[in-house]
Amino acid sequence: MSQSQITVVGNVVDSPVRRRAGSGEVTKFRMAATDRYFDSAAGQWVDGDTFYVDVDAWNALGASISSCVVKGDPVVVTGKIATSEYEVDGAKRSRPVIKAAAVGHDLSRGSAVFKRTPRTVVDTAPAVEDPGYVHTEDGETVDARTGELADAVAAPF
Repeated sequence: MSQSQITVVGNVVDSPVRRRAGSGEVTKFRMAATDRYFDSAAGQWVDGDTFYVDVDAWNALGASISSCVVKGDPVVVTGKIATSEYEVDGAKRSRPVIKAAAVGHDLSRGSAVFKRTPRTVVDTAPAVEDPGYVHTEDGETVDARTGELADAVAAPF
């Protein structure tokens, strides 16, 4: 089953909350998108219907949201739309949820400064020393086959 992609432009209506969930972390917030149109008879802009939706952002995206998005911010959210079902007093209910793929500030309503998050590389392999080299007592690295200093040996990469 494929899920539909959706993009919603609106305002954050509550502060994002970050929680541990299973093997990861999720940041949740609610947003509202209100239609606006120009009423030519009245000569002014008028608010239309408001669509409220919950947003779930996992792991690195959620961490970025929790550190830079606050209640009231204008945002653009893109992701997969889903329905969250729950029960209240024995009655089944549901509400829309966006599983966010990307979240950003709406720059038509302000400005922002982008700061790239450095990626960390996790090396899970244990450190293994090249058996072709040995370390001397005075801290030099020597090629065990030739006895030459390591900086005089061409690196094999």
